[in-house]
Parts: sequence; structure tokens; C-alpha cells
Amino acid sequence: MYPYNDIRKVPLDYEGISSSAFAVQRHNIPKSGPNSWKECGVVSQKYMLVPNQDVRDLATQIATESKLDWKFSKEFFDGRRYMYFMQCESEKVNIAKDDDIALGMGFWNSYDGSTALQFRTFLVRLACLNGMITKDFMNLVKFKHDKTSEGYEEQIIKSASVVDNCGSNVEEVAARMRTMTETECDVELLSQIRCNLLNHIPVTLWGKITSKFLSDMYQKDVTPTLWDFYNASTNILWHEEKPTVSTFEHNSSITDSLLKYVA
Repeated sequence: MYPYNDIRKVPLDYEGISSSAFAVQRHNIPKSGPNSWKECGVVSQKYMLVPNQDVRDLATQIATESKLDWKFSKEFFDGRRYMYFMQCESEKVNIAKDDDIALGMGFWNSYDGSTALQFRTFLVRLACLNGMITKDFMNLVKFKHDKTSEGYEEQIIKSASVVDNCGSNVEEVAARMRTMTETECDVELLSQIRCNLLNHIPVTLWGKITSKFLSDMYQKDVTPTLWDFYNASTNILWHEEKPTVSTFEHNSSITDSLLKYVA
């Protein structure tokens, strides 16, 4: 689904009676006429509608002005929620032998008010380009879709200056990840993870992750670690063929849970 078609906010009326609610409509190119617009949200009159194109342009501007080198990683759009990710090309941090991570930055937007306009930093495992999203250990700045966020472009650019100065955040997370590489992941730990840490993860997703984990360990014939289990998790979630918003939420939840476990 193309995320950069024109959008508009129009009042909702019924038999001449005006409503305080507004419909957000996305232009369905290449269709034309009245049916070329598709409703993708109902919001208040005060809702500040931000085109995804503006968010992408802002991300590009921040990357251009950064002291670091950035490249596009991936984007997501389900017709209402939008995410845009970039990863750093110029610096990396070592976790284990031939296993490095790099800094990433992501931008969230929505046309229906379900997701705040926001900027985040996250991490990328370079061995397999798994994105590792966290709410608790990296920078997160949110903006409401209303007048309080007017001038959000300048605020995000100012907030995003942290991408050039967040080495301490990256090193703190990297230290915990190194602890994961030293933590054997046997059946007892898997049981503890499932019952105490990740009991909210759907059974189907848990099955995919553990299947990936066990298959990888069988092929490598090495003692499995918590780092291996975590990488199986992010690999399944980051490379999902048809991701949903929940896919990224589970990524963040697993990341934060395991990083806290090894504190």
C-alpha cells in the first residue's frame, strides 16, 4: 500500500446536520471521481493531520544534517499508521566476535489518531539487519496531533540531535546484550521467559520464535544463549512478510523485557 498519496480532512454531515467530527480521506490513485477517496480515520476538528510525505522528508533532512551517515532501512503503512526507519552506516558497536550493532532512528505517524507523531532511536544487528526497538532504553519523543504540536518539525529536529550524541545509551544497551551472550539459554530459562517475561506474547508468535531459535542452534551445534533466543525473536519480527502494528509492538516488548532481565 503506497503511503504517500494525498490526504484531506473533511467535515462529516448527515442530511444537512453538521458534525463535530471530521473524516480523514486518502486519495486512491489511479482511481478518479468521488470514489477515488477512501476514508482512513475519523478525528476531531482540532486534529493536526500530518502527511506521511512530510514525515519522510523530515527524516531525510535530519539524516542529511547529522554528523553520522544514514541509509534507508524499511517503512510500514497499513492505510492508517506509518513508520519510517533509517540505520547508521558510519559507526558500530561490537557485541561478540563478528557480531556488531548500529544505531537506528524511526518515525511514527497516523491518520486516525491511533499513534502519536513520534521520533525514536533504536538499534540494528548488522549480522542479519534485525531491528531492535525499545521504549525504555533509547530516546523517544512524542507529539500530539493538535495545536500543542505546531512547529513539530523544529522540535523533532532539535530532539533528533540526540542521534549524534547518544553513545552512552547505545553502550548501556550493548553491555546488557553482551551479558545475553554469556547467559546460557536452556529449557529452564526458556520456561522462565515464557511464563514470567513473555507470557503476553501470542502462542503463534512464541511458536515461530522458539522454532527459529531451536533450528538455528541445531545447525550451529553450539551452546545456545539468551542472545541467540533474542536474535531469533527480532529476526522473525523484523523480517515479517506482512507486518502489522502489533509486530513492532512485540519487538519493543521483547527487547525491553530481556534487557531488563539481564540488568
